[in-house]
Amino acid sequence: MFDTKFVKVPRDGNIIVKDKVRHLEYNKHLNLYKRKRTFDGIYHLKHWNIIGNFIDLNKKLTCLEIGSHEGQSAMYFLKEILKHKDSKLYCCDPWIKSHWLNINPTNLCYEDLFDFNVKNNNGGSKIIKYRGVNSSLYQEEYFTKLFFDIIYIDDIHTYKSTVLNIDKCWPQLKIGGIIIFDDYEKDFAIYDEKDAIKFCDPVKKAVNEFIDRTDNLVIIFKEYQLILQKI
Repeated sequence: MFDTKFVKVPRDGNIIVKDKVRHLEYNKHLNLYKRKRTFDGIYHLKHWNIIGNFIDLNKKLTCLEIGSHEGQSAMYFLKEILKHKDSKLYCCDPWIKSHWLNINPTNLCYEDLFDFNVKNNNGGSKIIKYRGVNSSLYQEEYFTKLFFDIIYIDDIHTYKSTVLNIDKCWPQLKIGGIIIFDDYEKDFAIYDEKDAIKFCDPVKKAVNEFIDRTDNLVIIFKEYQLILQKI
């Protein structure tokens, strides 16, 4: 059974991030630390176990993640998907610094925890960071030369950004590859209904329009997340 539960790190088990002692939450299965107030997205990652039915996870894979935050899904990639020593995951996120850092520079930001989790899981050789928004990544010359086995989309949940992700990522997805959309179906959200409508409806609209006009895909999973295979 995939363990999706976070537990508080005991007081005597505080860890050091940014040279400061931090009291965080911990997921043992992924060896992952996060701040308590960060949404627990691992709940939905348990469904990714079907990916192995469509892709050989023991071969060299090139993957892309749009939206990385503290690294919950990235650590799943490291543990469950990037099994080959030469597999790679490109992580794109602006890692916006909180305004609280201007008041207290010792505060912990999302990128600090992402970097800590990568280092703590020896993921430095497999994870490639791109600090910036998706539109900037798509303008990089090297992006059009990359072709991905798996793409995970979890960014700002707007219709415009989702359309951009589809337009730029679908051509770079290999035949037989998998693309995953987070925040697709609000009925399966495990948080406030108003937020679910705000986050999910724009994504679902853009994705459904794409599905309606595209023949070379199949839906392999549909709940809160939508998983498609390119055929």
